[in-house]
Amino acid sequence: MDLKVLLAADYANIEKQGKINVMGVFDRISAVAFPARHPEMVLVMKLSAGPAEYGRVRKLVVKLLNEDATQELVDWSRDLDVPPGSGGSVDINQFLTLRDLIFPAAGVYTFYVLVDNDEKGTLPITLARSD
Repeated sequence: MDLKVLLAADYANIEKQGKINVMGVFDRISAVAFPARHPEMVLVMKLSAGPAEYGRVRKLVVKLLNEDATQELVDWSRDLDVPPGSGGSVDINQFLTLRDLIFPAAGVYTFYVLVDNDEKGTLPITLARSD
């Protein structure tokens, strides 16, 4: 399984035909003071599974760690059912909505996406003090 898309946004949805709509993509958050509360963000993931994975169940895990990986802010997981395909890859769209996430200090926080304990991608988010 491959990770084709990984981004943070203010809002995202999937239309009936499977197209992802995304608004407000970001990789930086400014805050007046820390700890800082971010009201809502959506982590958008598009995974691709090949024919050998059809019908299998995979474990998707998302972690958000601080800069030195000593603090875990998010630890989320779910089972992914890989649908049958027609000989090519199949896409699996996943959204993780995070509300009222508290960032304790300024710095770089990183989302890690794993499938069956294999890291598929990372997304750093910079938290900075606004003046």
